[in-house]
Amino acid sequence: MMALAGLLWIAGASAAPLWAKLLDATERHIELQGPDSDTARFISLAGEVAWEDREHLLKLTERYLDSDNPGSVAGAIEVLYRLHGYHPLQRIGASTFEEKNADYFSVLDKAILDHVPHAIALNNDDVFRTLALYLGTSKARGAHEALLKIVALAGDNEQVAICLAWHRDPSDMEVLLPLMLRDTPVAASLPYHFRNAYGRAALPYLRRAQSEARGRFTREHATEELKVLESSPTE
Repeated sequence: MMALAGLLWIAGASAAPLWAKLLDATERHIELQGPDSDTARFISLAGEVAWEDREHLLKLTERYLDSDNPGSVAGAIEVLYRLHGYHPLQRIGASTFEEKNADYFSVLDKAILDHVPHAIALNNDDVFRTLALYLGTSKARGAHEALLKIVALAGDNEQVAICLAWHRDPSDMEVLLPLMLRDTPVAASLPYHFRNAYGRAALPYLRRAQSEARGRFTREHATEELKVLESSPTE
């Protein structure tokens, strides 16, 4: 199904009826077998076709947030993450897409935030990853705080740590620094995100990583990001 979706992406608007048929098959799959990463990716590819059926997709998917199956919960969160991330092109000066659809996005946010305790209780890396993706891109009240809880539990999950940086809250550097100083795969990826998310405010943290990080690659990456920051003009 994904290969065919790729062909339809190239075909463009003339393939719209086929997109609708694929979306119908995707919705039947969710209803009968549950959401998963493949259905989430298709919904992302389907773009406007999926967005037009957003209410039905939400209704089909939301019930799986209560599942005791981590795969179903992770799939449901990822489907809602893809819907939350849909943003078509819009005219300059027009009301933003987010403003026009604020009620729907609020419903999505509430569905996720209401199920954070259950998702955390599953203690599953895929659930933590998809939940972090959603919370990392949500501006809803409580999203940042929920993400901090997940980082405390699953900070060695690379996606979780990166998603916290997406909020660009300088106070989060105190949370992320200990992760950057460890000798883990996630540590080596964090210097870039410190520099990208926090700018020159990250200088003292990157200097600590340069001298104190246990991982060689982390120290090297911190050195590279320091060079970028120190060579850039100050505001």
